[in-house]
Amino acid sequence: MTYDPKVLRDRLDAISAKLPFEVTTRPMMGGFIGYADGRTFVSLSSGGLGVKLLPEDQERLLARPGSERLRHLPDMPPSKTYIALADEDLARDDVVLEWLQRAAETAPENKPAKKKR
Repeated sequence: MTYDPKVLRDRLDAISAKLPFEVTTRPMMGGFIGYADGRTFVSLSSGGLGVKLLPEDQERLLARPGSERLRHLPDMPPSKTYIALADEDLARDDVVLEWLQRAAETAPENKPAKKKR
C-alpha cells in the first residue's frame, strides 16, 4: 500500500499532544522525519509510518499482524531500523502512542552535522 506522507504527518501532529516530549518534523526525501525532543524517532513516507527501534523492539513490533520493515519507496530495500505500523495499528491511538513512546525512549542523540569545507 502507498501512503501520503502529509496525511501521516497530520496523524502524528494530532496525536503528539498526548506525548510527554516535543515532536517536530522536517521534510526528507519526499516524506518527513519526526523528532522527539530533537532526536530522530519516526519516518513518514509513502511506505507508511515507521518507528525507529532497537532490534529487540523491532522483533516485538514485527510479531504484530501487518507490521513490516519500512520501505521508504517501493523499490528500496527494507529498513534495518524502521518498522512500519500496520493499518489496523495506525488507526488506534493507544498502539501508535505506545510505539512512538518506545521509539523516543530509545532514540540515540543525533550525530553532529559535518562541517562544510
